Amino acid sequence: MMFVRDVQKTSMQHETDPRRIRRRKRGRSLYVLMALILAVATMVTLSMTVFFNIKTIRVTGNAEDYPVDDIVDATQIEIGDNMVRLKVDEAEKKALSTLIHVESVQIKREFPDTLEIHVEKCTPAYNVVYQYGTLIVSEHGRILENSMNPQEGLVKIVGYEPEETTPGYTIRSIEERSDKIFNAFRELIYQGGLGVPIVSVDMSDPNDIMVNFGNRITFDMGNWSEINYKISFAEQIIASQPADKQGYLVMVGSNQCSFRNKADYEETQKKLQGLYQEPAKEAKKPDTTETTPPDDEILDFTPENPPVDENFPADDFETPEEVPEIEMTAPSIQIPEEYLDDENDGIAMDDYDDD
Repeated sequence: MMFVRDVQKTSMQHETDPRRIRRRKRGRSLYVLMALILAVATMVTLSMTVFFNIKTIRVTGNAEDYPVDDIVDATQIEIGDNMVRLKVDEAEKKALSTLIHVESVQIKREFPDTLEIHVEKCTPAYNVVYQYGTLIVSEHGRILENSMNPQEGLVKIVGYEPEETTPGYTIRSIEERSDKIFNAFRELIYQGGLGVPIVSVDMSDPNDIMVNFGNRITFDMGNWSEINYKISFAEQIIASQPADKQGYLVMVGSNQCSFRNKADYEETQKKLQGLYQEPAKEAKKPDTTETTPPDDEILDFTPENPPVDENFPADDFETPEEVPEIEMTAPSIQIPEEYLDDENDGIAMDDYDDD
């Protein structure tokens, strides 16, 4: 008995159709892409929920004023929080607003489950004296305390009018110019390297800033242009003088200073102030033999660095122009003859009433 098998004809062209092959490849690519997206989404979800949760919080740095628990609490970060979802910048700002005596806070993730909080304490550096007391300010400008009493051993700043006086905030003045002057001195002092330490800065008059070096030499540096150069210049001059020399150093031009004995300078200033305080109607011509100061000691010095200060360019300080002389001629006046007295050749007074 014979079996007959039906034979189905197929087209070889159908299996090798280029269009069909392209569609098949596109379908495979789509499946692979969807699988990748699903895998990434799964990993992200797991990393933000199951994986990378905080198990250890480590505090480093030198903020001995605060217990470790207080520092961690200030960041509002807790064990179990997810490290991926953690907003580091916000946590650092929260800590700084709470920890007044901390200068900086840095939070670092150490995957898979450790967080490091690094803190640096503030170093008191300035007594900023103002109308209502004294602000204790750190070397980076952070207000640490608003007190009636200055702290010993800090640089005294006079003539700075603060706009912000709240502890924990960065100090700022009501005048932008005062901020520029103060910040320039802060950077100089923070960088260090000053041969004679700066004890105080009086910026009450921006055009006549007084800087006290080591409580023995007061430097009258003039206006607030080229602060870095002027302070460096004064330091070089003071270093070349005897260690016990006291007095006043006054900037003369760009490479000279006039040195005055302390007693002579202060006596002259008292006499000059007395003259200015006298009423104009009672002012007397000063005796030049008494008020003229003795000859200054001119210290001619060639600076090591040229007077260049990018923060305070010379163009910011205008020099008043000379006022041109104007010749004025009074107009001639013709008086009518009827008002003239022939004998006196003047105005006849009889023509006027006694009133």
